[in-house]
Amino acid sequence: MTNDRNNLEPIEPSAARRRATVHPAMKIDLKDPDFHTREDKHEVFRNLRRTTPVYWNPEIDSSGFWAITRYKDVLRVVQDSETFSADVANGGMRIFNIQDVTAAPCPHLLSMDPPQHTQLRKALQPLFSPAHLAHHQRRILTRAKLIIDAIAAKATAETVGDIAVPFTLGLLIDLLAVPESDSVHLLRWSNAFLADDDPDYLESVTARQQMVRELDSYALKLYEARNDAETTDFASLLLGAKIDGHTMGFDTFSTNFGAFIIAVNETTRHTICSAIYAMTEFPEEKAKLLADRSLIPLAAKEFIRWATPLMHVRRTAMRDTTIAGQSIRKGDKVVAWYSSANRDETIWPDAAKLDVCRYGRSDSATHLAFGAGPHHCLGWRFAELQVSAILDQLLQRLPDIRTTGAPRMLRSNFISGIKELRVVFTPETF
Repeated sequence: MTNDRNNLEPIEPSAARRRATVHPAMKIDLKDPDFHTREDKHEVFRNLRRTTPVYWNPEIDSSGFWAITRYKDVLRVVQDSETFSADVANGGMRIFNIQDVTAAPCPHLLSMDPPQHTQLRKALQPLFSPAHLAHHQRRILTRAKLIIDAIAAKATAETVGDIAVPFTLGLLIDLLAVPESDSVHLLRWSNAFLADDDPDYLESVTARQQMVRELDSYALKLYEARNDAETTDFASLLLGAKIDGHTMGFDTFSTNFGAFIIAVNETTRHTICSAIYAMTEFPEEKAKLLADRSLIPLAAKEFIRWATPLMHVRRTAMRDTTIAGQSIRKGDKVVAWYSSANRDETIWPDAAKLDVCRYGRSDSATHLAFGAGPHHCLGWRFAELQVSAILDQLLQRLPDIRTTGAPRMLRSNFISGIKELRVVFTPETF
């Protein structure tokens, strides 16, 4: 078996187009990564929801896209896969067209439409079932304890590197059934593949191409070692999947492998960091959790809504349609902004506020941080359990934990991520 993707020269002939090109004439350019680090970004989205809920965002290097900002419209777009396609053949699920940046684009779970998406999702379902979650629960809780053990006597920590990264990588290692020592490589690839616009994680397009080669080499070993294995790790389930009656070739396997390490590691990691920051920003909400830690599982849902690590997904209109009275033409790019929908004040009047009891009330709408419809996140149960487990340990053992400044944010228009966040606390005594 050969890794044929590595034989393509160049691997990504237009890879530089992954990086956002800012439109100098645009007052509001949602493609601009720096927009999403601004303190007033949520106020800008609020104004768009009120005045221009379907906002045309031109692009210098592409066709432009419709930005969908209201909850009900975002929900409609992501639920209707017949009208709004995520398929790689129609450009994929990122703002850029995947064909513009990759020589031989392959589908992955988030860039497929039904029925093919449904077939792959069903094949992977055993990995995310309640029974499999229960199987991993003790290990997740143990990891949470060990993470806090490692910092409890130090009085200070860096939230990303000391808490969130090792914790979420632990689950990734378990679901892949690979050695713990592999986590350093998985983290490096995961960071780079989502950090097109952040030089701290990806210094150049050439560096990205090298990481693609490295990941392909790693994935090839799994592809060959796990073939025909009857186990429930991710690689084995992926190899057993049949789409339209056919098992997937290596390139599609590797693409899905890369998407998986990002999905398991990135979003939960950034939610944990955002939750720790939010507890400093909203001390009255933290006090509720300290008074009653049984609220933590419900609070986890609210922290995920408030953080919304995956800011958007892109779709392509498959026929002429309208959204909120705005005509959308067949072939138009439509970008659904979860980060705006989850702060929609018509759904939650106090949407900008953290409310740890929000999801204890039966009338509170479901947040969209996990998506909705066919592409609703398979791993949502794991994410909620992880957030709950680490927060329970932190509040039980380091109750006065607090941040010492604002987080250093990932420069991205795709992931709302934290790169650095320092905390202090009273050391635990033994």
